[in-house]
Amino acid sequence: MKKNYEIKCSLKDRPKVSEIKKALKNYTHTIEKQKDIYYKTVNGRLKLRIINDTEGSLILYNRAEKKNKRISKYTISKTKDFRELDSILRKQFGVLVTVFKKREVYIHKNTRVHIDTVKGLGKFIEIEIIYDDISAAKNLMKVLISELNLDENKFIKVSYSDLLINRR
Repeated sequence: MKKNYEIKCSLKDRPKVSEIKKALKNYTHTIEKQKDIYYKTVNGRLKLRIINDTEGSLILYNRAEKKNKRISKYTISKTKDFRELDSILRKQFGVLVTVFKKREVYIHKNTRVHIDTVKGLGKFIEIEIIYDDISAAKNLMKVLISELNLDENKFIKVSYSDLLINRR
């Protein structure tokens, strides 16, 4: 399983694109329409992410949601047959919740910054650092939080799926 170190917080005023570009230096940028279908599971989380209605990724992950800065362990399997896979998973597990979002993705090496607009919830920023060395990931996260002027008191411990379920 891969591992990432991550944070998420709500955005009243999003960081300026120039701040993100400066923090990441050389980066790639994409905009995606994402649909995350979460299935009912006993252990961990299982979701099918459909990107721009053209490709999918089945994502299994485990994450302790006790701290504002979290470690996720995950496995991803890409699929072009996401409709068929969704049909199988719905029959086998049932759907817990579906999250719809527009995601701006900025990537530099092992770091991803997401600006998300989530239907029913609002705007958020996420930073994910894929790592082998947790101390290096923590140091990099500290720098990014500072450069993007993020308030650690506003970090969110749970996933968008949890936020949507709690709003019901």
